[in-house]
Amino acid sequence: MTGLFIPSSVADNIAWSICVLGACMAVRFLIERLAAASDDPFVARRRRFTVRALTNAIIAFALLGIWLAEIQNALLSLTAVLVALVVATKELIMCVAGSVLRFGGHLFKVGDRIEINGIHGEVVDHGLFSTTIMELPPQQHGFSGTGRTVMLPNSVLLSGPVKVEAQPRHYAPHRFLLTMEKPVPAAETARLVSEIARRVLEADRELAARFHQFAARKAGAEISGPETTVSVGTSEIGKMQFQITLYCLVRDAAQIQNEITVEVMDALRTASLSGSQANGEADDRAWADITGRLKQAAVGKRREAA
Repeated sequence: MTGLFIPSSVADNIAWSICVLGACMAVRFLIERLAAASDDPFVARRRRFTVRALTNAIIAFALLGIWLAEIQNALLSLTAVLVALVVATKELIMCVAGSVLRFGGHLFKVGDRIEINGIHGEVVDHGLFSTTIMELPPQQHGFSGTGRTVMLPNSVLLSGPVKVEAQPRHYAPHRFLLTMEKPVPAAETARLVSEIARRVLEADRELAARFHQFAARKAGAEISGPETTVSVGTSEIGKMQFQITLYCLVRDAAQIQNEITVEVMDALRTASLSGSQANGEADDRAWADITGRLKQAAVGKRREAA
């Protein structure tokens, strides 16, 4: 058998298996012939059944003992193949798992604007292995695409958070900071920012309130808005900061932020110039008074000397 490219151990196992099968079948045949000699058919049938069951069990255990080593080798080889297959197709498996997560978790759909691992864009296509997005600039730079498309493997859905942003035609909270280079009256400046923001957002106030109610019911949670909030704090280097939270159209957020910032800075500059002018007039009056007193003292000294 070794000439037929069969290993010697396998050839020996085949030979032993044939011998065991032959011996067991011969013994079974002889015992069944002896059992058939009984006068009672029921007893003969039961004996034949018992003999067959015992013979089959002996054959099974004998073959298992003969082929146990070969079975173990085959299982080890199969395990190695499966491990190599899993390692080779790891990324594909993770991509499929990410696709199942996206579909089962309803993470996003075509047309949604998402951010994954710092990549911001609008979903234009998604499949079993990858998701294609059209790259978008940061919100403060507008909402028009950069013209570049990014194809992401779905495995990235398993390695980090996925942020789904509000659509440009929707209302959503918008937060930004105003940092003051010089100290300003905190309470007065906060009221000034609130008044300017209220005036800028007055046109969309009712629509924003209705959309806020709808979004809160849909999300089942509290959402910032629709009123403007202003909080006062300091930066890491001690500069005064005003954190402003608006509730406005996403596509108008950058323009509204710029308008509020410009008006607040202009108002603070005007107040600073008015204060400087008033302080200058007070200083002039003080210096004039000091000069007059010095002149009077000099005249008095000359009279005393005369």
